[in-house]
Amino acid sequence: MRYGYLLWGVLAGVVGAVAGALILWGSWLLPVLGLLLTRVSLLHGFFSLAVFGALGGLLYAAVLRRRRLRRAATILAGAALGAVLWLGGALIVIPMLLGFTPQVQSPLDHWVPLVAFVFYGIIVALLYSRWSLKQSRARIYYAIGLLAAAAILTPFMLRAAVSTEPEALQLPEGYRAEVVAKGFTFPTSIAVGPNGLIYVAESGFSYGPKTTTARILLVAPDGAVREVARDFEGPLNGLALRDNRLYVSHRGKITELNLDSGKRRDLVTGLPSLGDHQNNDLVFGADGALYFGQGSATNAGVVGSDNFVYAWTDRYPDFHDRPSRSFTLTGENYESLDLGTPDPADTKTTGAFAPFGTKRGRGEKVSGAVPGSGAVHRLDLATGELSVYADGLRNPYGLAVDGGGAIYASNLGYDDRGVRAVKSSPDWLVRLREGAWYGWPDYAGTIPLTEPLFASGRGVNRRPLLFDPPPVEPPLATFPPHYSPMKLAAVPGAFPARGLLVAIFGDGQPLTEDLDRLVPTGVLKVDPASGRFDWFLRNKGGARAGRTGNGLKRAIDVKFSPDGTALYLLDFGVMEFTDMAPNAIPRTGVLWKIIPSE
Repeated sequence: MRYGYLLWGVLAGVVGAVAGALILWGSWLLPVLGLLLTRVSLLHGFFSLAVFGALGGLLYAAVLRRRRLRRAATILAGAALGAVLWLGGALIVIPMLLGFTPQVQSPLDHWVPLVAFVFYGIIVALLYSRWSLKQSRARIYYAIGLLAAAAILTPFMLRAAVSTEPEALQLPEGYRAEVVAKGFTFPTSIAVGPNGLIYVAESGFSYGPKTTTARILLVAPDGAVREVARDFEGPLNGLALRDNRLYVSHRGKITELNLDSGKRRDLVTGLPSLGDHQNNDLVFGADGALYFGQGSATNAGVVGSDNFVYAWTDRYPDFHDRPSRSFTLTGENYESLDLGTPDPADTKTTGAFAPFGTKRGRGEKVSGAVPGSGAVHRLDLATGELSVYADGLRNPYGLAVDGGGAIYASNLGYDDRGVRAVKSSPDWLVRLREGAWYGWPDYAGTIPLTEPLFASGRGVNRRPLLFDPPPVEPPLATFPPHYSPMKLAAVPGAFPARGLLVAIFGDGQPLTEDLDRLVPTGVLKVDPASGRFDWFLRNKGGARAGRTGNGLKRAIDVKFSPDGTALYLLDFGVMEFTDMAPNAIPRTGVLWKIIPSE
């Protein structure tokens, strides 16, 4: 057949794509490629890469045709094919199809796709030389060997990392650290009860998306772990303990769990938690009410193509941010790629606080809702009344109450993504004031998003969404970009330190923003009088421990023992951000105990 060599190229490309898919699966990039076929999933990702691989094989056959190469030259030609497809595809074409800018500023940050594409290219070259050009049969065996290597590499990339050495932590003088328990999967929260009993929440969900069982575990003083309750709606983001009842914040709900009987009672349902951020930490106020944070659905108030990457816009096309108070809109609308269709050129135009593809008009009014997005809510347990306590908080993840009854919240700043991409946004710690508005979606702290310091090449514009917004309440402390403050605790009098301790998760680059250096994970100490902060503890070597390293991977919660003499630190575990997708590694979570040296 005159053009039979092209068919051999396509077949070789599909087989080579299997090796690439295995490696990209290990890096958790493969599911996101499924958006090229409208859905974040392993299956859609594999089919997308198979199509891409077939096109690459076709290109290789069209260029090489009947040219016979020696084995070494064949391997080099295949590696060159992989490098070209990596540069043109993984760094330029695929990000653009997913609504991102080309990822060419730091190309070696994307080394995993480079490995995948080189494996792919060499396999294509070897198989094409045998099938189309009838060269040595040994070339098939080399190709099979590379496929086997990719298969072996995949579970290695996904494997757990539970290495923990207290000597890897940089502690203040006069403190020591020990491991209480480890091997948790996506832990997010702890609650410390009497007699040294510690409740640990395994989220059941991690961005990627990855889903496991959302459950609550009990850790005894000797480190023994047993399950208390399971099958919550992940992510499970918060625990509070009172009178032998656990109050659980899980997706869309606040649930009371009776620890004696095991019975559950939903106190709040229907929270707007189907988007980027969910309902988060909860805490009892001095008034006896239960306070909890509710994150926003989007980065900056408008649904766009980035929310397909977060795997919810295609599943919940009518979902969007709910205004936490009544606003008048400027009518700003944004065009972005519609990744819910197979046509890569399809777009939709969307306004603020609206479903994807719904425009807003100038002067249009939107009514406040309870519950609302981007707010801290107050639940009166006696009456069941739910109200918005403070709002304008993009993602109030952690809450704490000090000895004087003041409530503090960590608040994660904007990402450099979406149609209103914001570069160099800080994160914050706020002291909550009832009725106060903290600026989201038009301000970063007290600074308007229109300021040049937030300019980004990734979005459309950062013009205001709101007419005549409320006065902006300033934050207590402003952290550098993408520190990602998580849970926090007020230091009790029995502990030598003073102030507030805040768990710092670290950045999610390049998904959230390309930074010059990695943000460390650890615990910050914040002075509540001045807002000044410094590291209380972090790793000695490197910003974060990876799959094989010791020390902290991703600090996420801090709580004190009832007598105030010990600090418990929860480490979420290994969380990588490979290219444009998060990759959380199961069974890497660790519970630490920090105590003053005797």
